[in-house]
Amino acid sequence: MTPRRQPLWLQQYLAVRAREGRRGKPPEYYRMLPDVSADDPHASEWRIRAESFARLCRALPPGQALRVLDLGAGNGWMSHRLAVMGHVVTAVDRLDDEEDGLGACRHYATRFARVLADFDALPFASHQFDLVVFNGSLHYAPDIPSTLARARHMLAPCGSLAVMDSPMFRHDEDGHAMVAEKLRRFRTEYGLTDVVHPSVGFLTHESLALATAPLGLHGGFFQSRGPLRWCVRREWARLRLRRAPAAFGVWLARSRQAAV
Repeated sequence: MTPRRQPLWLQQYLAVRAREGRRGKPPEYYRMLPDVSADDPHASEWRIRAESFARLCRALPPGQALRVLDLGAGNGWMSHRLAVMGHVVTAVDRLDDEEDGLGACRHYATRFARVLADFDALPFASHQFDLVVFNGSLHYAPDIPSTLARARHMLAPCGSLAVMDSPMFRHDEDGHAMVAEKLRRFRTEYGLTDVVHPSVGFLTHESLALATAPLGLHGGFFQSRGPLRWCVRREWARLRLRRAPAAFGVWLARSRQAAV
């Protein structure tokens, strides 16, 4: 059987992730996420993820086992944590890589469904999830309003939708500047020529509000502040790059009427 060929953008994504030191981790590493050691090269990033996840958990109704759809689940760390809490979780990602995709879920003792799919082609019936979470993933969508509309169809009446840890800006020009900087870094540091960038790459408060209002979703954004080192780095970036740094956190909204 001929191996399935990955799209070029996905090959580039995996190459960058490998260069950033995100592969080759022991099983214990996955089981502890989002907690990592202080000397981890991505400790500040995981501190943000942990803070955002804690905010999400505080917003969940206590004592209820929710049906949760984890979109962009990656290695399944959040699905694992939610399953430990007693929720019925479905992890969705388009990558089945054994270190950086759904294949890494083999490290968890918890049980949850794993579905290899694109969040723009979800293989589920409508209205069957109490919570849909874009797990650091919505900014990868090429058409964010359409992606959100599809996710909205997955929500049960009075269900909740969360957008977690996508780069958020107040102004489009700052987001476009961040994306341009990232593409330049891919070329200069990683030697990737002809970088494929099929997605928007960031969100703004206004674009998210405009995309979700017609869906009956009106949410609020809770920013994760991160450790002191993260804050200092953000301020340095503001001065050096002459643009606002991205904010990360959780945008939460609840549907107060029957799903459309």
